[in-house]
Amino acid sequence: MFKKNKFIYVGIILCILIVIGFAYYLNTSKNKIVKSHKKYSKVKLVIDAENKNILPAKFRTTNDIIKLNEKKEVNLLGLSELNASGSGAFSKNELIQIKNTIGNKPIIDVDLRQESHGFVNGIGISYYGKKDDANLNLTSDEVISDENNKLNTIAKNKKVTFDKLSKKKSVSDISVINDVKTVQTEKELANSLGLQYLRITVPDHKIPTNDQVDSFVNFIETLPKGTWLHFHCRGGKGRTTTFLSMYDMLLNAKKVTFNDIMKRQKLIGGEDLLSGSDAGDKADAEKRSKLLTYFYTYCHDNTDNFKTTFSQWLQRYTSN
Repeated sequence: MFKKNKFIYVGIILCILIVIGFAYYLNTSKNKIVKSHKKYSKVKLVIDAENKNILPAKFRTTNDIIKLNEKKEVNLLGLSELNASGSGAFSKNELIQIKNTIGNKPIIDVDLRQESHGFVNGIGISYYGKKDDANLNLTSDEVISDENNKLNTIAKNKKVTFDKLSKKKSVSDISVINDVKTVQTEKELANSLGLQYLRITVPDHKIPTNDQVDSFVNFIETLPKGTWLHFHCRGGKGRTTTFLSMYDMLLNAKKVTFNDIMKRQKLIGGEDLLSGSDAGDKADAEKRSKLLTYFYTYCHDNTDNFKTTFSQWLQRYTSN
């Protein structure tokens, strides 16, 4: 009898523990949903670029060396051969202007934005979180899924309403589009104009991961000769200048100093990355400077045509 009661008591205790555990799970899940909703509610839909027949903000090319001729103290060797350009976010017509300016070359649109964005009736739009961090900590697949879901919702509703933010965050006073005719991802837009497309989801004000750097190096090493790369982020400053500098280093680190590469990217219209003036905070600026210094050394010292990845090299280099 005692043994029977003992099993009953144990069963009751287990049931109670299971109920408590399930209640805790529900409460935790509810809190996660609430937190997720709060974060989502802070994300604002803004206009990055109106559909004008102009070049986008911060547009520059590595061929823009006429104005650099006076800067004889800066080594320009190999710069014009990069066949690259950079800019901020663009609209459909602005991307057409980029294509026309570059000319008859195979062009790859290198999209460095982690934040969800796209094009409505050719207008460049994006979902803006605090410090442009709406997708922070999401994987590339999660970013693309989030982006597709948001754009599909706009296409389904045939209407889109924009949030009122400062001119720095939204470039237009347009508050609503009632006649949505086209909704495109950037890949769809680029491909429709005959451009190839590459997405590297780097958070605004942050640096790429080592894996992203490895993928970028591998991508550059497989480029057909004569290919033109157009790098862009939202403002055309930090992320764009970072990758233009890294591309410059990959091709020219053995014949041009680190300081000259950084100076000449600033001179053609990029950001002064070493000053850190555009970074989110001092820590972000220091991480970026360290990454660029390491990457330059990696490129300068490379002897195996980059078969050794940056991640592998960095692990050995920093452990010595």
